[in-house]
Amino acid sequence: MRRKLILVVASSFLLAAADKKEDPVKKDLAKLQGTWTMTALEVDGKPVPEDKLTSSTLTIKGDKYIIKVEDNTYKCTIKLDPSKDPKEIDMTFLDGPNKDKTGKGIYVLEKDTFKICRALDPGKDRPQNLGTWPDTGVFMVTWKRKAK
Repeated sequence: MRRKLILVVASSFLLAAADKKEDPVKKDLAKLQGTWTMTALEVDGKPVPEDKLTSSTLTIKGDKYIIKVEDNTYKCTIKLDPSKDPKEIDMTFLDGPNKDKTGKGIYVLEKDTFKICRALDPGKDRPQNLGTWPDTGVFMVTWKRKAK
């Protein structure tokens, strides 16, 4: 009887520990939910003027990544891999000329700042470093969480 009791208690501790261990993908995806405002964009090592960014917003709902630029909306699904260093993001386009193509990028998520770096053209190699350099065809965007 004592042996069974010890086994039951030990099993409950193991189950409790497993529950506390949160899936890193779900954790990062949960942190991304909501609306974001573009605060910086750099392409091929050159910053885009700030006045060109003000009308761009990003909304993340579930795994849907929706960018609105003035009257245009662009949608994709995202797949995260926070176990990699740097963390990886795959963005599969749901419409437009890149429909069903996947852009492979990297990301950093720190509090209310979300940075993504990837090639301009889907199908190109995933960047290995956060940043852009001349003639690389890489862009980096910085989003800030929109105040509620």
